[in-house]
Amino acid sequence: MDGFDGVHGGYRFGERNVEGRMLLEFCDEKDLCVANTWFKKKRKVTFSAGGNQSEIDFVLVDKNSRKFLRDVKVIPGELQHCLVVADIDTKKLRKVVRRVAVERRMVWKLKEEEARAKFEERVEELVSVDTPDMWSCFKEGVLKAREEVCGKKKGRRDRGDTWWWNEEV
Repeated sequence: MDGFDGVHGGYRFGERNVEGRMLLEFCDEKDLCVANTWFKKKRKVTFSAGGNQSEIDFVLVDKNSRKFLRDVKVIPGELQHCLVVADIDTKKLRKVVRRVAVERRMVWKLKEEEARAKFEERVEELVSVDTPDMWSCFKEGVLKAREEVCGKKKGRRDRGDTWWWNEEV
Protein backbone atom coordinates (compact mmCIF):
# COMPACT_ATOMS: atom_id res chain seq x y z
CA MET A 1 0.00 0.00 0.00
CA ASP A 2 1.65 3.20 -1.20
CA GLY A 3 5.11 1.61 -1.24
CA PHE A 4 4.68 -0.17 2.08
CA ASP A 5 3.86 -3.67 0.87
CA GLY A 6 4.34 -6.19 3.65
CA VAL A 7 4.14 -3.43 6.26
CA HIS A 8 0.57 -2.20 5.81
CA GLY A 9 -2.30 -4.60 5.15
CA GLY A 10 -4.59 -2.09 3.47
CA TYR A 11 -7.35 -1.77 6.07
CA ARG A 12 -7.33 1.57 7.85
CA PHE A 13 -9.49 4.25 9.41
CA GLY A 14 -9.33 7.76 8.02
CA GLU A 15 -6.50 9.45 6.17
CA ARG A 16 -2.80 8.94 6.80
CA ASN A 17 -0.96 11.86 8.40
CA VAL A 18 2.75 12.63 8.82
CA GLU A 19 3.04 10.56 11.99
CA GLY A 20 1.39 7.60 10.26
CA ARG A 21 3.89 7.79 7.42
CA MET A 22 6.76 7.98 9.93
CA LEU A 23 5.43 4.85 11.67
CA LEU A 24 5.28 2.98 8.35
CA GLU A 25 8.82 4.08 7.47
CA PHE A 26 10.03 2.91 10.89
CA CYS A 27 8.33 -0.47 10.43
CA ASP A 28 9.77 -0.81 6.94
CA GLU A 29 13.26 -0.10 8.26
CA LYS A 30 12.97 -2.59 11.16
CA ASP A 31 11.15 -5.36 9.20
CA LEU A 32 7.96 -4.94 11.21
CA CYS A 33 4.35 -4.84 10.12
CA VAL A 34 1.33 -3.00 11.53
CA ALA A 35 -0.86 -5.91 12.61
CA ASN A 36 -4.04 -3.82 12.93
CA THR A 37 -4.09 -3.13 9.20
CA TRP A 38 -4.19 -6.80 8.12
CA PHE A 39 -7.71 -7.46 9.43
CA LYS A 40 -10.94 -5.95 8.11
CA LYS A 41 -12.94 -4.65 11.06
CA LYS A 42 -15.97 -2.42 11.62
CA ARG A 43 -14.42 -0.93 14.73
CA LYS A 44 -10.91 0.41 14.10
CA VAL A 45 -11.09 3.60 16.20
CA THR A 46 -8.66 3.42 19.12
CA PHE A 47 -8.98 7.02 20.37
CA SER A 48 -11.95 9.35 20.61
CA ALA A 49 -12.21 12.73 22.31
CA GLY A 50 -14.31 15.82 21.68
CA GLY A 51 -16.13 14.22 18.77
CA ASN A 52 -12.87 13.38 16.98
CA GLN A 53 -11.98 9.77 16.29
CA SER A 54 -8.73 8.25 15.08
CA GLU A 55 -6.70 5.07 14.95
CA ILE A 56 -3.52 5.84 16.89
CA ASP A 57 -2.80 2.65 18.86
CA PHE A 58 -1.14 -0.17 16.94
CA VAL A 59 0.27 -3.64 17.38
CA LEU A 60 3.64 -4.02 15.65
CA VAL A 61 5.01 -7.49 14.94
CA ASP A 62 7.99 -8.90 13.12
CA LYS A 63 7.13 -9.65 9.48
CA ASN A 64 8.08 -13.31 9.96
CA SER A 65 5.78 -13.58 13.00
CA ARG A 66 2.72 -12.20 11.22
CA LYS A 67 1.70 -15.75 10.30
CA PHE A 68 1.02 -16.45 14.00
CA LEU A 69 -1.63 -13.68 14.24
CA ARG A 70 -5.25 -14.82 14.22
CA ASP A 71 -6.90 -11.47 14.88
CA VAL A 72 -6.31 -7.93 16.11
CA LYS A 73 -9.32 -6.24 17.62
CA VAL A 74 -10.28 -3.06 19.42
CA ILE A 75 -12.19 -3.42 22.68
CA PRO A 76 -14.20 -0.27 23.46
CA GLY A 77 -14.26 1.19 26.95
CA GLU A 78 -15.24 4.25 28.93
CA LEU A 79 -11.88 5.99 28.45
CA GLN A 80 -10.55 7.96 25.50
CA HIS A 81 -8.20 5.13 24.47
CA CYS A 82 -9.54 1.69 23.60
CA LEU A 83 -7.72 -1.53 24.33
CA VAL A 84 -6.07 -3.17 21.31
CA VAL A 85 -5.73 -6.96 21.59
CA ALA A 86 -3.85 -9.38 19.34
CA ASP A 87 -4.85 -13.04 19.23
CA ILE A 88 -1.96 -15.40 18.53
CA ASP A 89 -2.28 -18.94 17.20
CA THR A 90 -0.31 -20.84 19.83
CA LYS A 91 -0.68 -24.13 17.95
CA LYS A 92 1.63 -22.83 15.23
CA LEU A 93 4.26 -21.66 17.73
CA ARG A 94 7.11 -24.03 18.44
CA LYS A 95 8.65 -23.96 21.84
CA VAL A 96 12.35 -23.42 21.30
CA VAL A 97 14.48 -25.16 23.88
CA ARG A 98 18.14 -24.46 23.62
CA ARG A 99 20.50 -26.63 25.53
CA VAL A 100 23.74 -24.89 26.19
CA ALA A 101 26.89 -26.94 26.19
CA VAL A 102 28.62 -26.31 29.48
CA GLU A 103 32.39 -26.25 29.36
CA ARG A 104 33.88 -27.35 32.67
CA ARG A 105 37.47 -27.58 33.85
CA MET A 106 38.16 -30.95 35.43
CA VAL A 107 39.97 -29.56 38.48
CA TRP A 108 38.78 -32.48 40.59
CA LYS A 109 41.67 -34.41 39.03
CA LEU A 110 43.99 -32.41 41.30
CA LYS A 111 42.76 -34.54 44.22
CA GLU A 112 44.86 -37.36 42.78
CA GLU A 113 48.46 -37.31 43.99
CA GLU A 114 49.98 -37.95 40.54
CA ALA A 115 47.98 -35.18 38.82
CA ARG A 116 48.74 -32.71 41.61
CA ALA A 117 52.48 -33.41 41.37
CA LYS A 118 52.41 -32.99 37.58
CA PHE A 119 50.46 -29.71 37.99
CA GLU A 120 52.96 -28.32 40.54
CA GLU A 121 55.88 -29.31 38.31
CA ARG A 122 54.31 -27.65 35.28
CA VAL A 123 53.56 -24.45 37.22
CA GLU A 124 57.19 -24.24 38.34
CA GLU A 125 58.27 -24.52 34.69
CA LEU A 126 55.84 -21.88 33.42
CA VAL A 127 55.98 -19.28 36.20
CA SER A 128 59.05 -17.07 36.47
CA VAL A 129 59.70 -14.81 39.46
CA ASP A 130 62.13 -12.62 37.52
CA THR A 131 59.55 -11.12 35.17
CA PRO A 132 58.39 -7.49 35.65
CA ASP A 133 54.71 -8.45 35.42
CA MET A 134 54.76 -11.32 37.87
CA TRP A 135 51.00 -11.49 38.41
CA SER A 136 50.20 -11.97 34.72
CA CYS A 137 52.93 -14.56 34.39
CA PHE A 138 51.61 -16.44 37.43
CA LYS A 139 48.01 -16.29 36.21
CA GLU A 140 48.83 -17.47 32.68
CA GLY A 141 51.14 -20.19 34.00
CA VAL A 142 48.55 -21.61 36.42
CA LEU A 143 45.79 -21.53 33.80
CA LYS A 144 47.97 -23.20 31.18
CA ALA A 145 49.11 -25.86 33.64
CA ARG A 146 45.52 -26.50 34.68
CA GLU A 147 44.51 -26.86 31.02
CA GLU A 148 47.34 -29.31 30.29
CA VAL A 149 47.00 -31.44 33.41
CA CYS A 150 43.27 -31.37 34.11
CA GLY A 151 41.76 -30.70 30.69
CA LYS A 152 38.21 -29.60 30.06
CA LYS A 153 34.95 -31.37 29.54
CA LYS A 154 32.14 -30.28 27.25
CA GLY A 155 28.68 -31.48 27.88
CA ARG A 156 25.21 -30.42 28.79
CA ARG A 157 23.28 -30.79 31.93
CA ASP A 158 19.98 -32.51 31.27
CA ARG A 159 18.72 -32.23 34.82
CA GLY A 160 19.04 -28.46 35.18
CA ASP A 161 21.58 -25.71 35.03
CA THR A 162 22.60 -25.71 38.68
CA TRP A 163 25.44 -27.46 40.42
CA TRP A 164 23.24 -28.75 43.24
CA TRP A 165 20.88 -30.74 40.99
CA ASN A 166 21.19 -34.49 41.52
CA GLU A 167 19.07 -37.67 41.57
CA GLU A 168 17.62 -36.87 45.01
CA VAL A 169 16.24 -33.46 44.10
